[in-house]
Parts: sequence; structure tokens; C-alpha cells
Amino acid sequence: MKPKVVDSHFTAFWGVFLNLNCNLNCSYCVQKISLPARPLFNYETRPGKVWVEALNAISDRTQSRFLRRRRIKKLSILGGEPTIYPDFLYVINKLDKNWKITVTSNFNSPFFDQDVKSLRRIKNKARLRFNGSLHFIYSPLERFAANVQKLKRAGIGVHTLFLVAHPAYLDKVSDYKSQLLKIHPRVKLQRFLGRHQGNLYPRESDYGMDQEQRDGISNYELYRRGFGQRQASPVFCHSDKVLIAPNGDIYNCHYKVYTGHRDKLGNLFDDDVRVHIPRDYFFCRDFGFCNPCDSEGHLFKNLEGEVECISPETGPRALEIQE
Repeated sequence: MKPKVVDSHFTAFWGVFLNLNCNLNCSYCVQKISLPARPLFNYETRPGKVWVEALNAISDRTQSRFLRRRRIKKLSILGGEPTIYPDFLYVINKLDKNWKITVTSNFNSPFFDQDVKSLRRIKNKARLRFNGSLHFIYSPLERFAANVQKLKRAGIGVHTLFLVAHPAYLDKVSDYKSQLLKIHPRVKLQRFLGRHQGNLYPRESDYGMDQEQRDGISNYELYRRGFGQRQASPVFCHSDKVLIAPNGDIYNCHYKVYTGHRDKLGNLFDDDVRVHIPRDYFFCRDFGFCNPCDSEGHLFKNLEGEVECISPETGPRALEIQE
């Protein structure tokens, strides 16, 4: 297969959506926020063999460093729930050594019904890790914790466990975090992003370092304008992401992935794909319907040229917010 060129910063966030469907039906799912009146875009599912061949054909996935070990490209496998994708194991096992893989999962799918012996057969464990997102309203803590421990016994790395601090259940969140800390040292609470009882969260009054990312939202007025799902307006946007939809379409924001937007940058499965991810500001007409997955790390510039940002720190980061 010919090399595929997706021109981006080496450290840009790369996220692959093998599927958008999920085995849970969380009412606050971050995918639904940008689509309050209609379902997610219905993508055609592509076979695992097609994904593996295309991803392994992407060029420039290593970077040499003076007197230091070379870097390999980081790839986040997202969803929906990626472990319910029919060829999930095939993809994990066949991605080559120039990918460092992180899977974000709810740890509650049939994939985790395998015994430890079967999980140990997964290849590439040295370059594979999982992040877990506990949706305790819809998924029992006991099953989640048991599956965390099962992965560890199988020799598969678990990096971070996340809890969404839903405003209706704040009295339970701290207790759940304490219980998870008994089995894993890295547990994070994340502020709730979206609507609850008609209000857009987070709000200034909800500020608390125990419920936000280190680089959390600080410009609430801009957040309400850009992410309130009320009215679209044109802006110039700056994003350093490579997001690949289930049919291979390449975008640089989550809203466009979830809506199957016409503004795709290319398709990974094309024979001669050469995609350039904008490194400067690009024009966008959809500000107002931005998805909270993009609330941190984005810069915006109004039509008068004034730069605004949602959070005090920008740049690539792990995007496990409520996914």
C-alpha cells in the first residue's frame, strides 16, 4: 500500500473512532450534546483489516531525538465504546510497532467477560494501555473495578480512571473516587460538561479544582457562546487534532465527526490520501454548536481578529472527557 500522508504536528492528538455506538445509554453522553434534536450521524462501519492497512500505511510516525529514545506516534482509540466494535481485537493486535495505543473504555462491555488467560493473548501489550471512564449512574462500580483489576492481572496497562462529576450526584462522587483509589493510584474527577435541568455546565459557581482538569475552563462567557447549542456564528478556529470518523473521514473537531459534517479534510481510506491539518486559524461557521470535547485546547479568533481562548492552557491533551 502506498504511504498515506496526514500532515500534522508530531504531537498532535490523533483520535480514531472505530464506531460511535455504545453499550450504555447515558443521557448526558457528550456525543448527544451537539445533536439535541437528531441522532448521531450514521456512518458505514469499515472492517478491521481496512483500518489496520490504512493506519499502518501512514507516514512519519517516528521521530528521532538526539541521545534519547525515538518517539512513536500516539493513537487514541475512542467511541462510542470501542471494545464493542466487531474487529476490535484484530485492530489492537495488528497495528504495528510505530503506534503507541490508548483505548478509552467504559469497562462494561462483553469484551471484559474474557478471562485473564484470554486477555494475556493480546499482542502489543508494551505499547497498549487503557483509560477507564466510570459512568456510575448506568454502570455498577463493582463490575468496573473488577475489570480494571482483570486487565492488570493480564499485564495490560491501565493509565487513568475518570469519573464525571454529574451535578445531581455530587454527594456520591467523592465516595466512588475513594473506592477506586483503593485499586488504582490515578483517578480523576472531571467537571460535567453539558446541560442539566436547563443549565449549561460548568458554571462559574461550580468552580472546584477537584472537579476539573488542570487546564480547565476559565472563560465561561466564551464557553456559553461557543458551546451552548443555541445559535451558530462565524469565527476563525485553531485546533491541533486529527480525528478519524468510522468511515475514514478526517476532521479536526468533534462536532464535525459526530454530525458527519461536509467540511472533511480527506478520507483515510483513499488510495492517494494527502491531508494537511491546518496549523493556523481556519474559518468555521459552526461556532455556537461546538462540542465540549473541544472546550479545552482550542483557540478562537473573532472576525475582527481578536484572539479568545476557553482555557488558560492550549495544545494537545488526552480527550477522555465523558466519552
